[in-house]
Amino acid sequence: MKYILLIAGLVGAVLVSLSVGTENVSLRSALSDPDSLSRLILLEIRLPRILLGGLVGLALASAGAAFQALLRNPLADPFILGVSGGAALGSVLAVSLKLAYGFVPLVAFLAALGSMFLIYGLANVRGRLNPHTLLLVGVLFNTTTFSLILFFNSIVSMEDLHRIWFLMVGSLEAVELHRLFWVALFVLTGFFILCLDASALNLIPLGEESARSLGVDVEGVRRRVLFAASLMVGSVVSVSGLVGFVGLAVPHMVRLALGSDHRLLLPASFLGGAAFLVWADTLARTMLGPAELPVGVVTALTGGPFFLYLLHRDLRRALA
Repeated sequence: MKYILLIAGLVGAVLVSLSVGTENVSLRSALSDPDSLSRLILLEIRLPRILLGGLVGLALASAGAAFQALLRNPLADPFILGVSGGAALGSVLAVSLKLAYGFVPLVAFLAALGSMFLIYGLANVRGRLNPHTLLLVGVLFNTTTFSLILFFNSIVSMEDLHRIWFLMVGSLEAVELHRLFWVALFVLTGFFILCLDASALNLIPLGEESARSLGVDVEGVRRRVLFAASLMVGSVVSVSGLVGFVGLAVPHMVRLALGSDHRLLLPASFLGGAAFLVWADTLARTMLGPAELPVGVVTALTGGPFFLYLLHRDLRRALA
C-alpha cells in the first residue's frame, strides 16, 4: 500500500509539473498538432527537465540510504559528506579543459569515487569511524573543493562561467534526451549494484565483526557500495550540479514509513527521491514566476533545517 502511495506521489508530481509553468499549455493541442507551441514546451522543455529531476532525486536518495547504512551514520548524505562536492569539482575541471560532454560524467564519477575514499580514509582513525569526525572531514573537504571551483571560475570563458555557476547552485535546466540516456544508464547500473547488496546493508549497521560472523564480506560490500553510489552521484552532479540534502531527508522519511530493511528501503528511496525532486523543481520554477529559482535553493531550504534537527538529536543522544 505504501509503495502505491509513493508511485501515486511520483505520478502526481509528473502530471503537475507538466501542466504548470509560466506558459499555459494544452495537452490536446500537444497531442494533435506536432507543430504547436504546447508540444514544443511539453516535449522539448518540461519533459526532459522532469526526467532529469527524477534521475537526480532517485540517485541522491538511494546513495544517501546506502551511505547511512554502510557508514553507520544517520547524517550521511552525498552532499554533506563531500562526495557531491568532489563530483562537482571533477565536472568543473572537465568543463575548464573543454573535454567532450561524454567525458564529463566519467570525470565526475572518478572525482566522486576518489573523494569518498579520501574522506573515508581521513576520518577512519585506528580502524574506527566516528560519525562526527566524518561530518567534520566532509565539511572541510567541501570548503576545499568550493575554493578550487572558485579558482577555475576565475580563469574560464564567459560561456563556461555560466555552466560552472549552475553546477554550484544546482539546476535542472533542460538537457538533450541523448544526454539523459547516458545519465540514466549510469544511475540505473549503480542502483542495481546497491540492490544486490541490500541484505548485507541490513547487517553492517550491527557492526563489522557481527556482520562478518554472519557471512558478510564487509570489504567487498564496502567497495561495491562506494563504487555504485559514486557512479550515481557523479553522473547526476555532472548535469545538475550540487543539489543538497535529498540523500539525507528522503531516506529518513521513507524509513519512518517502511522501516530499515534495505530490500524495501532502497526501492522506496528510489521512488521517494524522484517524487521529492520533481515536486521541488516544480516549486522552484513557479513560486516566483516568471523568475526561476535553482532547485538547489529549494532543497537547501527544506533539507537544511531537517539536517540541523537530526544533528541536534544525535548530539543529545551522544551526551545522554
